[in-house]
Amino acid sequence: MKTLYKFTKRVWLYAILCSLIFTFYSCEEVIEVDLEPSDNRLVVDAEILWEANTPGNVQQIYLSRLTDYYETETQKVSDAEVEVSNTNGDIFIFEETEEAGTYQCNNFSPELNASYQLEVIVDNETYTATERMVSTPEITRIEQVDDGGFSADNYEINYYFNDPEEEDNYYLETYKTDFLIYPVYGVGSDEFINGNEVDYGFSDEDLEVGSTVNVTFRGISEQFYEYISLIIQSTSGDPFSTPPANIRGNLINNTNEDNYAFGYFSLSQSRSFDYTIE
Repeated sequence: MKTLYKFTKRVWLYAILCSLIFTFYSCEEVIEVDLEPSDNRLVVDAEILWEANTPGNVQQIYLSRLTDYYETETQKVSDAEVEVSNTNGDIFIFEETEEAGTYQCNNFSPELNASYQLEVIVDNETYTATERMVSTPEITRIEQVDDGGFSADNYEINYYFNDPEEEDNYYLETYKTDFLIYPVYGVGSDEFINGNEVDYGFSDEDLEVGSTVNVTFRGISEQFYEYISLIIQSTSGDPFSTPPANIRGNLINNTNEDNYAFGYFSLSQSRSFDYTIE
């Protein structure tokens, strides 16, 4: 069972004020709400994706700060120490690139079902998180439907996979195409489909012949599924951007537990493809 979500970002709050004097007069005014300033917490974007049938050795992690609602630029975090280790004792160092706040490892070694620990040191405080690398079922076929969607008159792309019967599975999918400002995300579990052939898909009224959709499908842990689901319920924003309210991921500040970070450390095998509407 899964649900799709299309995400948008709102920067301004608009209010239409109607005149009480003249019935034919109305105006639109931009209202800037007086919000509490942010507490500048660390935000960690650490989704490790191992594309199937690739080495998966190049991975990136992004560090930033929680900014005020009306800020238009993200505050990147530089000069941090970032590393990921596994239960075999291997340590993978993520070095900051020329782009501030972006940390890259070129020799990462992905292993399905293996446990990994993230360690981030910023301003003399150490943040850690532990997760396992989750496998993803192979996509068995891809089909196009010309009378899909809720209105049955939109193009639809469906792909199929066999859900493993011997375990509980959770999935996250991403759809990108030219007319979408932000991706469409889908989350699902095998609660009612365990062990069956499953089809996931995407439809939009703006899809037309020649439109190309990029699809990324990955298995995720139950904890990551719950985290993403909470964010989806609480915001209309990108789930990989700053989380709303106090929805916390799996990151722990070992130096000062009150100064917790936002974000999540996850590892997934992924399966991606591009499909062009015919």
